[in-house]
Amino acid sequence: MGFSTRNQRGFDGKGNYVIDIIIPTYRRIELLKRVLPYYLKQRNVGIIIIVEDGPLSPEVAALALEASQPRIIAIATGHQSGAPAAKALGLQHAVSELVAFGEDDAFPAPDYYTGLAAHLDAGRADVIAGVVHYLSSIDDAWKTGTIALIENRPSFGVTNEMGGLIQCAATQALYLGRRDLLLRYLPDSGFGGNGWREETDPQLRMWSDGKKIALDPSAIFYHLPRAYQKGGGQHARSRLAYEYWCLRNDMCFFRRHHASLSRLGFRGPALFFALMQSVGRLGHKIATRVRPAKRPRTVVLPRLGDEA
Repeated sequence: MGFSTRNQRGFDGKGNYVIDIIIPTYRRIELLKRVLPYYLKQRNVGIIIIVEDGPLSPEVAALALEASQPRIIAIATGHQSGAPAAKALGLQHAVSELVAFGEDDAFPAPDYYTGLAAHLDAGRADVIAGVVHYLSSIDDAWKTGTIALIENRPSFGVTNEMGGLIQCAATQALYLGRRDLLLRYLPDSGFGGNGWREETDPQLRMWSDGKKIALDPSAIFYHLPRAYQKGGGQHARSRLAYEYWCLRNDMCFFRRHHASLSRLGFRGPALFFALMQSVGRLGHKIATRVRPAKRPRTVVLPRLGDEA
């Protein structure tokens, strides 16, 4: 299948993919500095677009001005508009044919994006993401390389497994796709507050229109624990407000995608169960009465301090 050579940023001239990465951020400069080296060490990165949700802070601007980081550009929405608006602005500034989303509180394993791009090049998917490991402890991980983690549940809508990929109706937020496709299915700023469901909505719209969404179990992203996230981000609000926006956005999401969700078997009790699962701590308590949660397990990674 291949990528269009008409776009000079589709390849680097040596047969390698060139990928622009969009990282929305909001008042979390220390976290951003911590995870940014992992993005810079990804192979075949074109530019990294940091989009600040609000006015551009001097700290974020300084990251782009450092002589050692010519691949970073920093832009801002001007006022706090939410992650969907930040991602849309980032897409408008991307120049490569392939664009991926990152986060300021998560970091990719080596070659995360390159492996995903190979699947797109082969026509196995239109949008693809890896799996996210949600870390339960990070305080000493940068030194020891040992992290206790809980794996997330598989994305809903799994239909079959082909060639190591899981074909699904939607996957997680750290996905990769062609820029022209992502521009046609922009994140909806209507998913306000904590942005719950803002990444699932465009993917399910793509799936409903016949696009192929895939999950690659061999590609891994690591998400910092919430206790480590302080001072900003979409979760910079009270727990009650967080739960409110989860519930509100879920109701909007389920109402908008009722037909597609019915095709996936989410109707009646199953839809209610899915809704309860998604509403944070309350949903977790209800869900675990029916299905026990996975126990944390420990994995040993390359020393994170060396990687950074």
